[in-house]
Amino acid sequence: MLCRVDGCDSEAMYKVKELCQKHYFRQMRNGSTDLKVTTRKYRQSNPAGYQLLHEKDHPLATKNQYVYEHRLVIYNHLGGQIKPCEICGTPETWETCHIDHIDNDVTNNNIENLRVSCRACNVMRGHVAKENSFNSKFLLTYDGKTMSPWKWAAQDGVSVCGATIRRRKECGYSDYCAIFGDRKTHHNTKTGKKVYKEWSN
Repeated sequence: MLCRVDGCDSEAMYKVKELCQKHYFRQMRNGSTDLKVTTRKYRQSNPAGYQLLHEKDHPLATKNQYVYEHRLVIYNHLGGQIKPCEICGTPETWETCHIDHIDNDVTNNNIENLRVSCRACNVMRGHVAKENSFNSKFLLTYDGKTMSPWKWAAQDGVSVCGATIRRRKECGYSDYCAIFGDRKTHHNTKTGKKVYKEWSN
């Protein structure tokens, strides 16, 4: 038995449907034995929110024929030339450079919001932004300095860890008391900061 689709000379492997394997799976995918022609959207976004444009012949196009819009905007603005990292001055190429969104909004691809960055500067800046965003309600201020609990814990004169400072803030302590309050043991006795002696031969 041959496939029932006109012009197909393949053996019908699925007897009930009278379809060959190719047309059977096409029927399952498309709801029809006709070949479904897919058209690419000119604009789409990836899961992180970055905008991509279908520019298959562009020098910055990826394997799937899309170009990140923020890279395209910078490329056109610079006339195809690349310049050093605008943060630290490291020389860059189109293969190595990152394009940084100054306001951290990856959908804002206006030229005023974009700058060339090296990987190190862009990644480090992203970490700082993420930390400040995640811990914004736990930022503590003292003597004109505003930092996260973990950064305060690393300062001289602070005897508790970042988790303790954050827990104190959650319990309603003032910023000063959360940072500089005495460290206590499980028996509620005060302890001093450990002193490590340097041993020499």
